Amino acid sequence: MAFPTLHFLTTSSSFDDYRPTMNAAGDTVIFERTPVPDNGNPTTLQMIDDLSSPNPVPFLSGSSLPASQTRPDWCWATGDVLFNGAASNSAPVSVWQVGSNGVNPTPIAGTTDAFYPKWGLKGTEFVTENDSPAAAPKPCNTVFNLKGVPIAWNINGKIPAGWIPTFGGMPAVMASGLYNICYAGEPAIPDWNGPKSGIKYNENNNYIFLNKQTPNGITTMPMEAGASVDAFDPNYEGRAPDVSPDGSTIVFESSRPSGGNSYSIYLFSLKDSSVKQVTSGLNCQHAKFFPCGTKLVLGAQNLTWNIAWVDISGLLA
Repeated sequence: MAFPTLHFLTTSSSFDDYRPTMNAAGDTVIFERTPVPDNGNPTTLQMIDDLSSPNPVPFLSGSSLPASQTRPDWCWATGDVLFNGAASNSAPVSVWQVGSNGVNPTPIAGTTDAFYPKWGLKGTEFVTENDSPAAAPKPCNTVFNLKGVPIAWNINGKIPAGWIPTFGGMPAVMASGLYNICYAGEPAIPDWNGPKSGIKYNENNNYIFLNKQTPNGITTMPMEAGASVDAFDPNYEGRAPDVSPDGSTIVFESSRPSGGNSYSIYLFSLKDSSVKQVTSGLNCQHAKFFPCGTKLVLGAQNLTWNIAWVDISGLLA
């Protein structure tokens, strides 16, 4: 089949450009950039404010900037940006907040080892992949307010049959509310990652899970109905979801065999449960929707990782 064309915003072989996010107007992209080879140089956030003539410039400015700047997420309700900041690429991370101008970001207390911050729809709280020592199971998705106070320690939900807890992170907030996230996860059961592997987490053996609030608590199940919760099936592997602005579609990355085993981008329709492949040939990851809902921005790997966009309107028809 013919796949939509990738339109590259960055093409330099001197950098790995990765994990983009976009503003509410759909005209500015922030992404993380790492020198190649990095030689110990930290990752920083870059900005492109003209997609027709892309010219990346540093996003953050001011005093007391974290050396390492990764995993940005732009709030379409407030214009603020969350990201992971650290003293170096290998140092512990926490969540930082900054306005749309990128000036003088501030760390949010109490968020050490909280990865992939994702805004709630109103911009008054956020959910993260919590990898701190206190997380149980580890990792799980935790909701914080903007002061860094946990509102809900673990919203991964449990699989109804046996009320089984799940590992997981990389959250994305559904249109139906903050606790109804989708996320990359797996059951916390023995030997999910192979014989005698015990109960432990492996991000390469994830499905996309969907939460549902019930009177008895939060339940969760794989997004794709055929995915077994008794043993990992690589045909349903998936990570890094994002939800379309109208709440009808989930985009995710997967290395499932049918896609050629490299990471490709897929669309899942919440209306009819269909799955459509968007990219093929190149490794592509961390796709996010444009505000219009008919385009995606993503990372695509040539010799290095670059930022690209793709029109998916033909796949949504």
